Amino acid sequence: MSEPIQSHARSTPQNRLPGRIEDMTEQLDQATQKMSDRLTYAYQRAASAFSAYLNFKDTRGSRFGESQGVAPILRAPAYPDSHIMTFSILAGLVLFEGLANAYFFSKGSDLGLLGGWIQAITVAFTNVIASFFIIGFLGLRMLQNPHRPFSFAAACVFVPVAVLLIGFLNFSAAHYRDLLEINAATLAMGDLAPTGEYLTPITRALTFAPFETLEALLLFILGMTFAVIAAFKGATFDDRLIGYGAAHRRLVAASSHLAAVIKQLPASRLADDEGDAPMTGSVGDHGVTRQRAIDLKHDIDRVFLEDVEDALAASRARRRHRAEADRREDGYATEPPPRA
Repeated sequence: MSEPIQSHARSTPQNRLPGRIEDMTEQLDQATQKMSDRLTYAYQRAASAFSAYLNFKDTRGSRFGESQGVAPILRAPAYPDSHIMTFSILAGLVLFEGLANAYFFSKGSDLGLLGGWIQAITVAFTNVIASFFIIGFLGLRMLQNPHRPFSFAAACVFVPVAVLLIGFLNFSAAHYRDLLEINAATLAMGDLAPTGEYLTPITRALTFAPFETLEALLLFILGMTFAVIAAFKGATFDDRLIGYGAAHRRLVAASSHLAAVIKQLPASRLADDEGDAPMTGSVGDHGVTRQRAIDLKHDIDRVFLEDVEDALAASRARRRHRAEADRREDGYATEPPPRA
């Protein structure tokens, strides 16, 4: 009778309570350690991104002493919030230009309309993507970085070359369209021995011969218009200072992650960290890291605010300068010149 009573006594909740407390304490320590590791990682990531951003602002991202004598950046970077719209516009340009020319190019393809569409979409893709990447994203943006002499000199050489190549591509495609139409008209008139000139549109384009059909002229205008649009989208795809937008985006992401980690810290732990009692061990290290993270977040927010205020101040200064110049011009125009 005594053995069942002893067994029941060993299984009572009061006897299991110390073990549960130990398990809960261990789980709490593990959760605290994980949170401490997350805070340390977020702090180090934000500090590294902040240092790189400030260094870029001071040197304009130059290396090898190229930025000596150049004023630091006093504005926030300008770039689209999302690049999805840009890629959608490029895809629409390629699709529209390809569909507009598929029927005409099909007259010179053995695959018919499918072959014409493949040729047209290839020309449109080359025209739009080359204009976007080579002329806009690289060339025009490098031309706005004169503090980088090597990149600026390369852009001065390659941008005109790229513009000529894009123009020649559209000129040749329009001549190909022109020759196909002429060949079809020749066959329709009963001439069964075409010269085959429609197979050499590049040779005809090199002679700078004028277009003979309205469709060829419209094709050339359409291709050049889409090239200009693609080049503009490439030039505004990111900030005009190469690398400035990327440094800003890294800092924004790291700062947001750091703020989220700080907000997720346990309330009890925050109370321990903010107390007046001296901190030792992991608790003290955790509290010091948290305070440094908060100070870093405040510094990042202050720099972002200063960028906006500097940009607004510069804009107001430019408006005042223009207003003063207009007032002086109006005054000089209305007031008689002084007597000698």
